[in-house]
Amino acid sequence: MKEEHYFAERESKLLELKSTLPKFDALIKTCIAFANGVGGQIVIGVDDESRKIIGIDDELRKRIYDDFPNSLYDSTNPSLLAQIYEKNYNERSVLIIEIPQSYKKPCFVKKEGIPKGVYLRVGSHTKRASQEYIEELMRESHRISFDEQPIHQPIEILSQDLLTSLYGKNITKRRLISDKVISQSAANAEMYFPTVAGVIHFCETPHAYIPEAVIICTQFKGISGREIIQTQEVFGNLAQQAEVSLKLVTSWITRNFTLRGVRLTGKTVIPEIALREAILNALIHRKYFIPGAVKIALYDDRLEIFNPGCFPGLVDINHLGDGTTFLRNPFIARIARNLSLIEKMGTGIKLMMEACKNAGLNPPEFHEDGDFVKVVFSFQPMRNRKLGDEEAILELAKIKLEIAVNEVMECLGVSRNTATRKLNQLIKNKTLTRIGKGPAVRYLLKI
Repeated sequence: MKEEHYFAERESKLLELKSTLPKFDALIKTCIAFANGVGGQIVIGVDDESRKIIGIDDELRKRIYDDFPNSLYDSTNPSLLAQIYEKNYNERSVLIIEIPQSYKKPCFVKKEGIPKGVYLRVGSHTKRASQEYIEELMRESHRISFDEQPIHQPIEILSQDLLTSLYGKNITKRRLISDKVISQSAANAEMYFPTVAGVIHFCETPHAYIPEAVIICTQFKGISGREIIQTQEVFGNLAQQAEVSLKLVTSWITRNFTLRGVRLTGKTVIPEIALREAILNALIHRKYFIPGAVKIALYDDRLEIFNPGCFPGLVDINHLGDGTTFLRNPFIARIARNLSLIEKMGTGIKLMMEACKNAGLNPPEFHEDGDFVKVVFSFQPMRNRKLGDEEAILELAKIKLEIAVNEVMECLGVSRNTATRKLNQLIKNKTLTRIGKGPAVRYLLKI
């Protein structure tokens, strides 16, 4: 009996898994999507759900080696060349089609042309590109980023006070052009326009010129559903949005107040440094040409930050925190660093993970199911295996203030009856107290 093997990585924008050989047309579209990104691999002989290695047969091997390279080359513009090789897992082999990044974009299906034949990798899916994305590919082909694009408004929309805070009083157009804060008109050398980066950092109302350059903060009731307790839109330049939204959300997640002198002080459920990094990452790395706000959603058991735009470039969801840096908005990021909003590129996700670990929380989860990134901070503490069950319940209660039976079940990995029994024992010991009735019952530390 053959030993079962499983492929190490899951599907992503850099990897497609196939259990068997699909039609060449579908395979070519995926190759084009990789070429329009940063390259990628198609691995044939692996189940895409379980990642179980099935292997390939001689007929499939012959079709790929003999027929596919010519079909790919003849069907694409610019013509693509694939590197094809095999990898063995004991008695089974998988076949790998590796596609490099195309430096002439957009790449497209020749018979479909532009725009219909242009495909992109969105998360782990291959999709037809919209006109906005085709324009982005053209900019990339010319080594132009979206954040250096001019916004056809007078440069007076930039705040003199905000500019002075970074550049001092002796601001020169040459310096602003160098930093891509403003751009000189191609038609009139005496005319200047603010750039996307300039408006994001130095305009007091960037949402008036860039669709939905705003953060929407919402607190929801319970752990699911859409019943809103409170919501607030946060406007202003990038630094103002980060500061106001951080202060607002921090006030929502502060627990365990104690009296120190004449002031009540509390502790945030999520480390403030991790939350700050997540908000800044969203504002600096989002796709600003996608209409859609950055959204922060608070539930009873978690906090979610929704960011328009998938991870940029070579940043892979399978290897987050390894220090890989790829800047979608290099000039927004550079100005943010000059403003001391960030310290070092490529350290934000690692910092978030370490801060949560040091606080005894599970690390944040990252999702990239479409053209967005969602960061989820769970309020569930990381189970310290040295603690007994009752001690673990008390640690949970200290962090969340109020806990429910299902949260104890998840924390301990026990049945409802066992969780209820342990909670009742803590009530009997006068450590916890119970409030509410039925499904709404909650447990909290007894004062």
